[in-house]
Amino acid sequence: MICRTSKVNPDEVNVEARARITWGEEPSSVRAFLTSNGLSAVDADQKIQELVSERDKEVKKMGIREIYIGAAILLLILIFIWYTYELPPSRIYPYRREKSLLCSFLAALYGIWKLINGLFHLLRPRKETRSIPDMTE
Repeated sequence: MICRTSKVNPDEVNVEARARITWGEEPSSVRAFLTSNGLSAVDADQKIQELVSERDKEVKKMGIREIYIGAAILLLILIFIWYTYELPPSRIYPYRREKSLLCSFLAALYGIWKLINGLFHLLRPRKETRSIPDMTE
């Protein structure tokens, strides 16, 4: 954290504010930090608006990526199920279809979860309170 008593470099203050917004800190807390380090209230509000919109763009990008991943998983599962049921039944593995259907169902649940999570990130980026690096895990 930057100390208020020393001479403050405006670039360091901007970097610190960007980091705080990226890590999911409340804008009111970042506003207090900016105003305590010499920015006027109007400039601090403009800077926070810029940083929050930058964070929203990143969250939306992550949402789009999750939508693509979820849709790809669901498409692959549908192809796999179609392919599995087009094959003639196996005499060696009589329960192959049931096992593959169970695995496909579990994978489809994961795909649906990724798709819904991506939609929430895309449509409501400000509701996400976690830091951006935590969201990628």
